[in-house]
Order: sequence, then structure tokens, then C-alpha cells
Amino acid sequence: MKEIKKLGIVDITEKFGLDLEFKDFVFKPQEITPTRHFEPHRSEMYSLGLVLKGEAEFMVGLETYQLTTPSIVMVAPDEVRNWILNKGAIETKSLFFTEDFVVSGLIDTLFLKKFSFYKRNGQHAIALNPEDLAIIQSLLHQIEQKKNADLSNKLESIQALLRALLLEIEGLYDIKTKKENNTYSRSYYLTEKFKELLAENFTLHREVHFYAEKLFITPKHLSQIVKDQTGKTVSELISEIVCLEAKVLLQTKSLNIAEISVHLNFATATFFGKFFKRNTGMSPLEYRKRLS
Repeated sequence: MKEIKKLGIVDITEKFGLDLEFKDFVFKPQEITPTRHFEPHRSEMYSLGLVLKGEAEFMVGLETYQLTTPSIVMVAPDEVRNWILNKGAIETKSLFFTEDFVVSGLIDTLFLKKFSFYKRNGQHAIALNPEDLAIIQSLLHQIEQKKNADLSNKLESIQALLRALLLEIEGLYDIKTKKENNTYSRSYYLTEKFKELLAENFTLHREVHFYAEKLFITPKHLSQIVKDQTGKTVSELISEIVCLEAKVLLQTKSLNIAEISVHLNFATATFFGKFFKRNTGMSPLEYRKRLS
């Protein structure tokens, strides 16, 4: 199959009108993002975003985070993400970087893999209290200062500060998620495990019994706990993740509808088209035209 479009460093710098100083690192200064429509997409880079003003919904896969300020979002490459700005503009500051940028010069080449918030089943957004915000802001300010300075060791300074920032966020993440985990039920964990399995298998398996068997419970039990935990049925979540992936694929103009239907394991492009329209209200071609 042809390469699926992901936002790379050139796309990101052009999108935000930034200079391309490093081939694997971008700092986006604090700015206001007005209310507008975004499409779900993937990126080639890791990202960190500090939300300083406004409210928004932030989606990563099937998870939706209701963001209030201040908060921070963290997403790994290949995760489908989307911003929904339906409550006015937001003010943000962001970093985008590759794994090579972070681990270059380190003995521990798995440094970035250890962070829970970059794992598929991790929590990709956390709220910050004033003390947390001050620490994060200080490190981001130092990174911005180093980036704008004329230093011989600019690259190494930014790398060191970025690693410190990631470690600081991991500490905040651990405190917050441990508090929340103490109140989580077995139903919650089964639902989260189902979502994890679904993200890994949805192109091949869309049957409730497949996921129930993987979790060693009955389809009826799975359906009930997922409905209780999410307000949606298993079938609705399956359709949602398939449509999300379809929207990402439809943004790759070199892929025709037939190729996308094969990638998503539909018997024919017609079946795919009917499925997509039933769930989104528009045909794949209508969705693609809307992107132009």
C-alpha cells in the first residue's frame, strides 16, 4: 500500500509559519488558535502542548479529553489525534520532536519509550495546578531562550532541557494517575483493555465475540460494561475507530477509495462507502472534497 500521509516537520513549520532550524525539533511559541475545524491526523513526531487559555476537546484515538486551563497534552507518533474547538479560541505553546532528537548522545536509547503518557494505553492529557504550571513554564521558557540564543552548544542545551521537561511531566503524571487508579473498578480496566485490543485489531476484527474471548468474558458482559463505562455500545466504538482511520486515510490523496477499502478490510469499495456514509452522513468522496 502507498505511504499514508503523516504530518512531518516541514508540514508543521509551514502550518504554523515557523522557521525550519532543526531537522527534528520544532518549538511553537505561545499563540492564540482561533475557533476552526480540524481533521483527525497522524504525525511523524512526538508532541507536547501546553494549553494556557480557553477550553477544548482533545481526541487521541477513542479517548476524548475535556481540556480546561492550564493543562498539558502529550501524543506519540502514529496516534490519531484531533482538536475540537467549539468553545472559542485557545492559547497554546507546543514542542514537536523526534525520538532521535531526544536520545542522541544518550547511552539509554530507550529513554523516550519509558514515558507512560506516550504509550498507547496512557493518559494523554493532565490538568496542572499553579505550582505544576510554573515548573513547566520555566522549562519551556528556558528551551525558548536557548533556541533563540546564538550558542555553540544550542542543540545539546535544548536536548538536556527537553529531557528534564519530560521527566518532570512523568513525575506529575505518576502522581495524578496513581490517585485516579485507586478509584478505578474492574469494569474500567476491562473497558480500557478492550479499547487497547480494538486499536490493535479493528482492521481485521469487528465482531464483539472476538474481543470478549480475548478478555475471557461473554459478549453480553463486555457489551454491558462498555456501555456503562462509555455510554456507547461496543459496535459504536468499533464503527467510530474505523471511521476515524478512514478519515486519516482519505487525507492521503494518492490513495483511491478502493485502496482505502482494502486497507480497512471491506469486501468492496461500495460496502465501505455505505458504511462511511451511514456513520458520518457523507460519502468518502464527499468527505475528501470537503478537505480541498
